[in-house]
Amino acid sequence: MFKRKSFITKYIVILCLILYIYIYIIPFQKQQLNHISTIEKSIVEKTSIYSDNCLGANVERNVDNNHRDNNRAYWNQLTEISIDRYKFGWKDFVRKEREKPQPTSWKEERGIVFVAGNDDTLKRTVGTIRLLRRYMCVLPIEIWHMEHEAQIAATFTTQLEFLGNVRLRDLSEFGLPKSISRMRNRGKQFQVKAAAIINSRFQHVLYLDSDNIPTRDPTFLFDTVEYKRQGAIFWPDFWKTAAENKIFRLLEIDCIDTWEQESGQIMVDKARHWIPLQLSWFMQYFHEVYFRLLNGDKDTFQYAWRALNAPFHRIETFVGMGGLMLNGIFCGHSMLQYAAMDDQQKPLFVHANLMKQIPKSVFNDANEKQRPWHLIKRYRDDRSNNFLKPEFYTVENTTIGCMNFASRKFENESLSYVESFDEVLPLFQDEYFRLGGIGGYE
Repeated sequence: MFKRKSFITKYIVILCLILYIYIYIIPFQKQQLNHISTIEKSIVEKTSIYSDNCLGANVERNVDNNHRDNNRAYWNQLTEISIDRYKFGWKDFVRKEREKPQPTSWKEERGIVFVAGNDDTLKRTVGTIRLLRRYMCVLPIEIWHMEHEAQIAATFTTQLEFLGNVRLRDLSEFGLPKSISRMRNRGKQFQVKAAAIINSRFQHVLYLDSDNIPTRDPTFLFDTVEYKRQGAIFWPDFWKTAAENKIFRLLEIDCIDTWEQESGQIMVDKARHWIPLQLSWFMQYFHEVYFRLLNGDKDTFQYAWRALNAPFHRIETFVGMGGLMLNGIFCGHSMLQYAAMDDQQKPLFVHANLMKQIPKSVFNDANEKQRPWHLIKRYRDDRSNNFLKPEFYTVENTTIGCMNFASRKFENESLSYVESFDEVLPLFQDEYFRLGGIGGYE
């Protein structure tokens, strides 16, 4: 009798355990598995939701592989926690900026802004300003420099006085919206471009790099339909942003098949776009993160605008190249940028970004005069053609870096064409050097 009761007791205990497992343990495990599956699905969705739109050859062939190869490991190690922290950082910054009183008036309506502080950049800027005045451009001009560059900048005061309405401005001036001094033990301050635009006394700004040379008076740009409608104009670069780049998740924007920005020239109405400018400054200030995603300051403007869904006009005409033949191969050392849709025959800006890194002797003609621009190389079907294949290469047996379209081994010349620089822009380089313009280095 005792054994029978013991058996029944064990049976009941086992039955209770089975019921407990069936009622509590199995559903809990399913719930956990579903939760894990949801997390995994969420991670996959976060990975792809912002990047699916630009997967494909049209984007991939125009990715700057040097930038990607140098930063891919950094992109891959960014965790969801890190990305969320960076998201909070820029969103919190924007929220605080919106709470501050924004400027309602400016001392002058329109003007040109440069950043130049050392002897070379100041000489290039002065040469460009002389050319602008030769074009009868009367826009007021500011040249911004860092505090430690004030002594060098002051040596150019007399030259600038003769050019009319040109001011040297110090980025460390007290009371500026974004004053900059040498802080955080940094040798170089990376947020100078956005800061100069923000701090300028102009509402409508045309920003130019010190090595960017207009080919005619650019004042008309302020009156174009595109600028009046959008309040900002950006120009294209040779490259597109890789789909795997974490910038899309960090800013919560779609990856789209479009060109990156070349910021040697920027137009912006600060009254309409004050907050996007602040975000661009923020991204330049925290360059340790954003420059590894955006390849320097150039795209911080376009991506700040996109993050805040602010309007801008992107020039549709593809960037061209200005240069010469070296060792039988085209060497492009200047980026040629164009105006709006109805004016694409002549470049408006000659951004000589590589020219200054090439020895002056390379450009000298038989009379020892500099002639750095012999040819213009452009793509046909300047807007409808989505195929650009730029490459950076080093001229054989030299340290000279050049740009070219397509592969030198498999170049399809039917996709591009070459023009005489002097036929397209007669007297441009004669006037530029006559007025003190700077070409290659000594």
